[in-house]
This record gives sequence, structure tokens and C-alpha cells, in this order.
Amino acid sequence: MEPVEVRDMLYILAVCEERSFSRAAEKYYITQPALSKIVKRVEGNLGTQIFDRGSVPLKVTPEGEVFVEYFRKMQEIQEEIESYCNEMRRHRKSDLNIGAPSFFCTYVLPPLVAAFRLENPGINIKLIETNDSDLRKFLQAGIVDLGISVEPNMPSKFNSIVLKKENIILAVPSALEINEKLRQQAVCYGDICNGRFLAPDLPSVPMEVFAKENFLFLKRGNDMHRRGLKICRDAGFEPTIVMEMDQLISAYYLAGTGSGITFIRASIPYYVGPSEELTFYKIAHPDTSRELRAYYNSGECTELQKIFVEYLKNSPMPG
Repeated sequence: MEPVEVRDMLYILAVCEERSFSRAAEKYYITQPALSKIVKRVEGNLGTQIFDRGSVPLKVTPEGEVFVEYFRKMQEIQEEIESYCNEMRRHRKSDLNIGAPSFFCTYVLPPLVAAFRLENPGINIKLIETNDSDLRKFLQAGIVDLGISVEPNMPSKFNSIVLKKENIILAVPSALEINEKLRQQAVCYGDICNGRFLAPDLPSVPMEVFAKENFLFLKRGNDMHRRGLKICRDAGFEPTIVMEMDQLISAYYLAGTGSGITFIRASIPYYVGPSEELTFYKIAHPDTSRELRAYYNSGECTELQKIFVEYLKNSPMPG
């Protein structure tokens, strides 16, 4: 059997959708005899008829339905390939493309990139919002040159550089009654911003006191989801998760509406400002500290990648 060309599959799918050779021919601006000839050639190649030409309106044969389903899948793959190529072409126009979660693209990186460009005029940097799954694909394809992530389970083929340590705290809706019992253990906004909340003399909250509360989690597969589950389970309870989201900043704002408790980056309050709707707590658990890394997909960083990574490492980014 000879391979079926993508163009011929599209012609056959058009005939199937239109239930008419003439309308399908009009759709692709070819003559009906030419289209009929193409379909007969493909049918001869496959060894079966795809269409029952004796039916009105035109019908697909049982054997043809199988091939039509394959053609639809191949069409979807072709469209994904085209979309992927367009994405690569669109992003390769920059000197340095950086993939990062929504929080970093919105709050952390824009001022740092702006300051970096003032010191390095002529360098064009583009930020691309990603989740960890997309970041893996984008690094592999070369769509991004650097990826910012706390995900520890990135493929071993990606090299990385530690930018800083990041800390996790608990954001609790201030309206919850549980806060009345924990008033002395709440962490104030100023201590979060200057990092003093990490000092040994500031108290942490025992997680088991939140066992009966509702939680907002990131979706499964996310590092914060895994850590949140472990912190709760190590405290002896399975968290009641009422909602799962893609982005941590979404969970933060929803917690502020009273929708549930959530684990957050300690740097979020620093960037978004103080909140009367939320009360923050330090948690005594080893999984509340993790590494923020810059990932790249090559043996060595390029000179520009090295310069920007060093710039990030030396920039004030609250933890």
C-alpha cells in the first residue's frame, strides 16, 4: 500500500462532511471529475470503497468509516504540527525566551527584565506563560531558552541552575473561626516581606488544627499539590479539597473570598500587597522549602543565558 497524502485525506473528509462530491470539489476549488479520480485512486490503494455511490445522499461504507476515523485523527495531528511550528516561529524572534508560571510572568519577572534591558540595551527578552507540562515541551523544542520552575521532576536531559530557595506558607480566610485560636501564631505582612517569618523565634502553626477545613489545591502533577498533600498527611489527615486550579495566584485570590485554605509562595503577599481577607501562617515541615531553578536544554548555557541567570540570582526576589 502506498502512503495516503494529507491533501487526499482532506479531500475525502470534505466529501464525507458534505455528502457530495460536487460541494466538496467547490470547497477545495477543484473540478468534480478531478476529485472523483483522486478518491478512486485512494480507494484502489486501500483496497476498499470508502463511499457508497449508489446511495442518495452519499453514504460512507462500513469499511470507509474506519478509514475516515483514521483520517480525522491524522488531520488533528497535522493541525497540531502546524500549530506547533507556528508557535516556534512566533517565539524565535526574540534573543531570549523565558517560560515561567503566571505569577512570575505577571509580578516577578517584568520589572527584572525591564531593568536588565536598561543595562543591556539591544537585547530582546520575551516572557512566555507556561505550566510545568508545557515548559517541558517548550524546552525540548527550543521554544524557550530558559524555564523558571520549582518542579523537581523535570527530565534529566534538562540542566538547571538554582536561583534561590522558595518558602511555602499557609493562607487562611480571615473570616474562619479557627483564626481566633491562632491569633498569636499568625505571621504579619511585614515579617513575610522582609523574610523574618523564617526566624526560629517566630512560632509555626500545627497543621492538624486545619483538619476539618476546606482546601484549595493546584491540580495533580503540580509540585505544590504533592507537597500540600504530604504536609497534611504527615499531620494525620486527608485534606478536603473543594477546588483544584492551574495557577497558584488564582488559588490565592479565591482563598481571599473565603473559598478555602491554600498553600502559597511566601513571596505572593510581597508582590500583591497586604490583605485583610487572609491570615498567614508559618508551617513547621521540611517540605515548605524548595528550590527555584532556571532550566535549559543544552549541554552548557549560552553566554546570554548565563548573564541573565546571574542577574536573576543577584536580584532581590523575596522568598
